[in-house]
Amino acid sequence: MHFSVPSPSRRLAVLLFAILAVLPLAAACGGDDDDSGGEPSPTTTLDGATPTGPQSEHGQLIARARVPLELAEGTSIGKADAPIVIEAYEDFGCPHCLHFTAVIEPKLMDDYIARGKVRLVYRYLPLQQATAAAALGAQCAAEQNRFWEYHAALFTAQAEASNKTGPLMSVAFAPAGLVETATTLKLDLPAFDACLQGTSAIEAVQEDLRQAQALGLRGTPSFVVNGNVLTGSPENYDDWKKYLAALLK
Repeated sequence: MHFSVPSPSRRLAVLLFAILAVLPLAAACGGDDDDSGGEPSPTTTLDGATPTGPQSEHGQLIARARVPLELAEGTSIGKADAPIVIEAYEDFGCPHCLHFTAVIEPKLMDDYIARGKVRLVYRYLPLQQATAAAALGAQCAAEQNRFWEYHAALFTAQAEASNKTGPLMSVAFAPAGLVETATTLKLDLPAFDACLQGTSAIEAVQEDLRQAQALGLRGTPSFVVNGNVLTGSPENYDDWKKYLAALLK
């Protein structure tokens, strides 16, 4: 059976209109520190040139991560009654988000999420056209409750593109690339195709963008913990542990 690749023009035009409304606040990958006046944080270009570390190593870390998929529901993972809810506003093309996904998130999965202490919710905050398309693909996977596998594939694609060991992000995140990822993950392709051509994914991404704007978020990744915007996000996993330990007291 042949599955058509939808033209992204109308859908991305609608989504980009919402993104442009947010961009004055969320101008770059790297969170609140991006407007500090020093050297600008590395940002991802459509040619995949974001040499911010050993990206292939990040891809390997993602592949080795243990994800408790039995606790996944849509774009969230963790027990519904977890005492801490972390909402992570991210962009699939942001290298800082890649670092969080590859280095911090697997440890949170093992130490907090699998143990019922934290529920992690991914929120879409795409900052450019290619990553807006990736957000749509991820939401279409979420509608099949396969978001976390698709999320891992998209961040791995960023790592591979940055390491020049895979397609450019402009290719991996194009509609054909999104369908190819869905095929690799053995998603329901007719449902995925219909989702890409529909409005439900656009509406979900737009809602996250509206929330990001309302919260005054300034970049990615940004975190909201138990409803409160986290300023000065933890720099490493030890900082995350200290922060979470204080909340769990």
